Amino acid sequence: MTFKRRLNLFDAVMLVVGNMVGAGIFTTAGYLAGELTNPWLFTGIWIIGGLLTLCGALTYAEMAGMFPRSGGDYLFLRAAYGPWAGFLLGWICFWIINPGSIAVLSIALVKYLTGFFNYTGVVSEKLLAVAVVVFFSIINYRGIRLAGTTQNLWTMGSLVILLFFIIGGLASGKGDWGHITGGEVGISSMPKLLGPAMIAVIFSYSGWFVTAYIGDEVKDPERNLPLSLTLGTIIVVVLYTAVNAVYLYATPVDNLKGVINVGQVVGEHLLSSGFVRIITVAIVLAIAASINATILSGARLSYAIARDSLFSSHFKKVHARYGTPHTALLVQAVLACIYIVADTFENLLGAVVFIMLLSSIGSGLAHLVLRRQGPFIKRPYRTWGYPFTPLLFVAAYAWIAVQVFLSSPARSLLGIAITVSGIPFYLHAIRREGGHAAHAAVVAPSIEKTDSEGVLE
Repeated sequence: MTFKRRLNLFDAVMLVVGNMVGAGIFTTAGYLAGELTNPWLFTGIWIIGGLLTLCGALTYAEMAGMFPRSGGDYLFLRAAYGPWAGFLLGWICFWIINPGSIAVLSIALVKYLTGFFNYTGVVSEKLLAVAVVVFFSIINYRGIRLAGTTQNLWTMGSLVILLFFIIGGLASGKGDWGHITGGEVGISSMPKLLGPAMIAVIFSYSGWFVTAYIGDEVKDPERNLPLSLTLGTIIVVVLYTAVNAVYLYATPVDNLKGVINVGQVVGEHLLSSGFVRIITVAIVLAIAASINATILSGARLSYAIARDSLFSSHFKKVHARYGTPHTALLVQAVLACIYIVADTFENLLGAVVFIMLLSSIGSGLAHLVLRRQGPFIKRPYRTWGYPFTPLLFVAAYAWIAVQVFLSSPARSLLGIAITVSGIPFYLHAIRREGGHAAHAAVVAPSIEKTDSEGVLE
């Protein structure tokens, strides 16, 4: 059985937005205010970071249209460099990045929920986090349409609160536009935009690539995958810039230094004291959307690798009734729960941040490689501003990767070691298939035909 294309453009855009918007937009401003004391720089860094992120979305958009299958970066890396590159990405995602991210997000969701309800029960946060993983995994197990509808609800709920915060805050009349227009930008202050503050901004924008991982289940993927990546990213860039403008409207940038719960402080000042709880609801909804999106996309990556005979064949099985990669979802949930109980996931995730950046850089360069080596592949969408758009994206991520490595070389080297530990398993998979897997993995997925309903044959 194969996947069915159940998600439309709106579903795909909501998946991107829901995976991008997180608690960071309500908490990062205090750190940025300490790095960027000028209001123009404080706001401008979100615009610049957003444009760099959009460069990434435009770069991925072309490749997503070329390869309208499940797999994301795995497809891009294998097509440009060979199956080994895609496998190693899948290896680190399967064991650490995806289940670790689910574990971190589930713990965060529980902390916000217990704080919101003043929970002091006997059930530990770890057990509640495990319950969260099980809950969202069951939703995804029961079908892509249910998972997509759930994603829409979480994301739209969060967006409604964000829009109320922006419109209500600016219309309240309790702020001062002078907080934004004051100050001058000198040449000497510009390098600060490329300092640690930009790393925080780029990470706040992360998650924009999620729909590239579910291409098998999006209707009209050659059109909707590129559009979802682009539109979703643009929506979040506008939202993030507007939210930070509200922060400055409420108070001078100096007053934001070191404030962790910026969204709550500003909401109290511009709207009401009760708005603190509404901000918490927005954060809960945003985290829930991210958990759902990570579970959904992570299982499809394992499916894609198994489809090329590089993972166990169990992972490419699709449920006869629900049409979901049920084995991949189950194993992913078990790993996430183990990380929650063992309480080791944060260190592991810290070790693979460098690898996550390298994979994005590799995919950006794959765009250039495929333009040269694969001109025969159909491209429903061509990246605007080529080659400057992918080059700017690669340069930005390469700079961040260097900063991450220099700040934590031991962790970065550990991440590399974990990644290359997959090489023996890759070689075993190749030998097991007698070379067939290696051949199959470099065949461009876009060449495969679809039937009249858009289901891959």
